[in-house]
Amino acid sequence: MIVATSERPSGRNRPASRTESRPEGRPNDGTLKTIAPLRGYVRLSGVRTILLILAITLAGQAGADNIRPIKLLTRDDLELMAAYYPVATNSAAAVLLLHSYGKSRDEWGSVAQLFQMNGIAVLALDLRGHGESTRRLTVDGVKAVDFRSFGPQDFTNMVLDVNQAYDWLASQPGIDKQRIAVIGSSIGANLALRYAAFNDEVAGLILLSPVLFFRNLRADDVITRFGKRPLCIVASRDDELAYKSSKYLIELRQRAGQAISSNELVTCSGSLHGAAMLTGVKDLSGVIFGWLENVLLTPLVSGVATNGPASIPPASQPVPGPKAVESNYHR
Repeated sequence: MIVATSERPSGRNRPASRTESRPEGRPNDGTLKTIAPLRGYVRLSGVRTILLILAITLAGQAGADNIRPIKLLTRDDLELMAAYYPVATNSAAAVLLLHSYGKSRDEWGSVAQLFQMNGIAVLALDLRGHGESTRRLTVDGVKAVDFRSFGPQDFTNMVLDVNQAYDWLASQPGIDKQRIAVIGSSIGANLALRYAAFNDEVAGLILLSPVLFFRNLRADDVITRFGKRPLCIVASRDDELAYKSSKYLIELRQRAGQAISSNELVTCSGSLHGAAMLTGVKDLSGVIFGWLENVLLTPLVSGVATNGPASIPPASQPVPGPKAVESNYHR
């Protein structure tokens, strides 16, 4: 049974300024403990849960007939590969998926097809140096790109990947540019937040296991720049650094008066990290889809303000030194 509770963060939950690694050896038996959805969201009924589980099962069994491979080129000449899951609906909502460190678009499994089957188009991206996005075009020919040899600026430049993918998705026929959300996992969560903070067109944001600072991608310095737009953060209680970081990000948002629900944090038991929670935590995929349905498939929440036109900061812009030290997650 899914139980909605209120869990308010406090300043005492801010991560300490030290390096922490993810606890090892903990059982991956995640269950949904806390749901803090957007205002007006109704907990899943038994019938709805069964239907969503059936949809996930069918999505996992479905073929690739309605999935299109996409090749993109960033402004710094990186070839990016992605998978597009189109829908037949006009003015369709859409989601951009950003995977974890060291993973690829395959990390999302059948979740992308679940969204597609329920009328939400999806673009699942391989970030630079990951998956099939391993080629840079230069005057001397093609150069291999591998995340394992990246320096800090290479990770900062990943925002260019997100920018290119978002623009491509927004330009597709039948996609409603005002109804595009971004979902990021681990490093993808930090990237999603940094990008959405400077693109007011992003309609909603789901962050799976963000941390305050990872691979030159900081989160706490831009969380309030996201403004009063729908936000959902998901973390496992025993994934200590991600959980404490998530609570602190919510606290910063509440202090700024930008939270549009009393609590925007979804807490799961266990220690699963990032997109692994979607398959390892019972009912979470259904809750995430319900949140997207409320944000993208229903009229916009009244009173949600944007900050006016904005532009993505130059990729070469240095990231200020973090107040919390980088974690050593290898996601």
